[in-house]
Amino acid sequence: MQQALKFRARGCVIHGVQAGLRTWWWLVKMMLPITLGVAVLQGLGVIGAISEWLTPAFSHIGLDGEGVLTFLTAALTSVYAAIGVMGTLNLDFRSVTIIAVMTLIAHNLIVESVVQRRSGCRSGWEMAALRLMMAIFTAWILNRILPADFTGRLLLEHREAGDLSFGAILRNWALTQARLFPLMLAMIVSLNVLQQILREFSLIDYLTAPMASVMRVFGLSRDCAFLWIVLNTLGLAYGASVMIGEVESGRIARRDARLLNAHAAMTHSTLEDTLLYFALGVGLFWLLVPRVIMAMAVVWTMRLSEHFRRARKKGCGA
Repeated sequence: MQQALKFRARGCVIHGVQAGLRTWWWLVKMMLPITLGVAVLQGLGVIGAISEWLTPAFSHIGLDGEGVLTFLTAALTSVYAAIGVMGTLNLDFRSVTIIAVMTLIAHNLIVESVVQRRSGCRSGWEMAALRLMMAIFTAWILNRILPADFTGRLLLEHREAGDLSFGAILRNWALTQARLFPLMLAMIVSLNVLQQILREFSLIDYLTAPMASVMRVFGLSRDCAFLWIVLNTLGLAYGASVMIGEVESGRIARRDARLLNAHAAMTHSTLEDTLLYFALGVGLFWLLVPRVIMAMAVVWTMRLSEHFRRARKKGCGA
């Protein structure tokens, strides 16, 4: 009996490592050229020029040129990069709150949209557009409900902008990738091994059963519970390995995967990214509640749209 358990556990480790390595290598090949391209655009001043061009439009959601630059930085790279940019700018508490919610919804769009395309979405471009629109729409609402004198204490260390030469930007890009990819390897392989163990020993139901009622409120299938936990704790990039495996194996239906992707687009990486802004002084209510509401609105709108399409087809058939 004990020998059989060891054999099953060893099989879980082997399969988990193999699946994790395949996904990690796919992510490396996809992320390297994309992130390098963004670094080159930043070094050439293209991103800064676009932010200046967009400033008049973004004034309607309470952001000036500095706020637009911060948002674009996150949209093309990461929340970490946006916070780094914030440290060199003079943003007030109200603007930081709006930017925080926007960047939590729409960050690292190029990479994560490719990941979502493979994990069940019809189109990565469609998902990127959805996240951009929802980030701007949420900011528009916040700009109208937050008082003009909305204040708080920001624990943001302001510092002078560092060396922004083209060479320095490329060096920073190379160092970031060198630190990131080994971490990604460890996280993705560990997650795949854990998933294999949970599935092999029928432990997933014990983990996800309490989430069934929550999934119904969100408009998602109960089969999405485990993936929802993964995506909301580890994010899209790390959770992609599990998500892709579930979709390609057919254990989660394509329709359910599309709905989960739409929900996760608003709320993923709730643990890490949310805590980053919370540590800066932004309230948890504003970091969490607007995104959850928008995620539910998107999913239920998609479900209602599907219902009306089916009803129209039946009507035409009759």
